[in-house]
Formats: sequence, structure tokens, C-alpha cells
Amino acid sequence: MDRAGEAPLDFGDEPPGPTETAPLRLIKVLRPRSFDRCPICGDAATTEEHVPPQRLGGTKMTRTCDRCNHGFGSLVEADLIDWYDGALTMPSFEADTVRGKRQTGRLLVRWSPNRQFVLLPEGRVDPAICEILAAGDVTLEVSPPNENRWRLALLKSMYLAVCLNAGIPEGEPADRIRAELMAVRNAKRKADVPVSAIAHGLTVLRHWGDPITEESVMLAEIQLETGPLPGVLLAGRVFVSLSSTGGEAMPAPTGRLTHEVRVGTSVKGTVASVRPEPPPQRTHRNQAG
Repeated sequence: MDRAGEAPLDFGDEPPGPTETAPLRLIKVLRPRSFDRCPICGDAATTEEHVPPQRLGGTKMTRTCDRCNHGFGSLVEADLIDWYDGALTMPSFEADTVRGKRQTGRLLVRWSPNRQFVLLPEGRVDPAICEILAAGDVTLEVSPPNENRWRLALLKSMYLAVCLNAGIPEGEPADRIRAELMAVRNAKRKADVPVSAIAHGLTVLRHWGDPITEESVMLAEIQLETGPLPGVLLAGRVFVSLSSTGGEAMPAPTGRLTHEVRVGTSVKGTVASVRPEPPPQRTHRNQAG
């Protein structure tokens, strides 16, 4: 982020501190492939499906039924987008100087090279929030992305990538994966989404910076001390293993978080740019698989 006419404020989405790294090998580009039946539930495939979700940079890669396509969006893929964007949702601000709480859109967490962070609000901001921040001592409540739900969204993308590569799989473990995905689709609300040991057992790695590739989905593998681990690379940034340790207990879901925040002096200026830019929208021509 730059302030016009002043020294730049350089904020990125990579958190400070040590990170784990693993060598990555790209194996195969996966091309669009459609099926007569939905790869998840078996009903007629009637709608075009993005793999991964479009907000992550995915493109139309296959077809699913309308219910499987749209049911995952509000139930689990919203948490995936928040995790990917580094966003905190439903934030509320409170201070003694303003009566009641004030809410705004998502807060994007961004970091500077010297480990300072900034919270960038999306959309319009209630003017009363500026009064609250000016008070100095602020109570901030936020909801972090739900790990079980964003992992289930990645499980769906990984499973569809498998279908793109070799067709709809039969037998185990595909039947168990489909059963867990169907349980998500049939949930009436987010709170009803079941905990998934399969999703929790996936190895998920996030690449920071520019995408490794412009392809929506690729077969890939990472090299671990125990040997190569096959998986898929989504939108050039997110690696998801094809196998799951499974059976492990999921950590308790994180609810609302409350922070007592000390706000410093304000910085005024015109924002010239914000990094990273949203992913470009790409299209593929349909190809027979």
C-alpha cells in the first residue's frame, strides 16, 4: 500500500516469522472434463463448476448438479475464501466514547516487513468507527475462518481434480469422500456442517507471492523427509494432498475472538495501491477428457 506523495507503506499477506517449506514438482496440467452425472451425488450434471472456487482464481473445469454446485458456496467455500484472503469476518468495534457496537465488512490482515500489521476494512465504514478508533482503547470482536469448513471446501476441489484426471472413481476411499461431501451439501446451515476427519487429515500448503503457474489445477507432489507426497496444486498457490491421515480428532472450532486493542495516532494520506491484486479471471475452452 502506498501513500501518494509520502514514503510507501508496504503491506503483504504473508505473516511474519518462520515458515515450513517443501520442494514442489509440477506433474500434469488438468483440463476441463464434463460428466453426464454429478461426480459428487450422481444426479444429472446441469451446472458448470469452478475448480477451485472462482474467488481463488479457479475456472470452469467440469459440471455438477445445481445443489452440489451452489450448496457448498455458502456453507464451506466462504470460509475457504476468508482463509485464503487472510480475512476476519463480522468485526465489531466498541469504545466508551460511542454508545453500542459498530460493525463493518471483512477485515483483511496484512503485514509489513518489520512485522507490523494493519487491518484493512472492505466496503463502506461507519463514520462512528473512526470515533471509536480515536478513543485509543478499543474492544474488537471478530470471527476467524472455520478450519473444518475451509478444509472441506478444499476436499471438494481435490476430489473434483481427481475426477478431471481419471474419471469418477469407484469404491474406497472415494465412497467415503463422497459421503462426507454429501453430508456437507445436506446441512441446512453452517453450524450443521459435520466435522470431517478426512478433511482434517489432508496436507495443505500455501504459497505466498505470485502464483507458481497460471493453470487452475495441476497434479503435483511435494518432497517430504518420508518421500514424495502426491497432490494437486490449485490456482498456482494452494497444494492439497491426495491422501489423508484421517481418523485424527479435530481441534475444537474457534468461535468469536475478543481483543483489547490500543490504537496509535492516525496516518492520513491517499491510498494509491493495495497488494496483492485480486486474481485475474481466466477462461479455458472446453475440451473432451
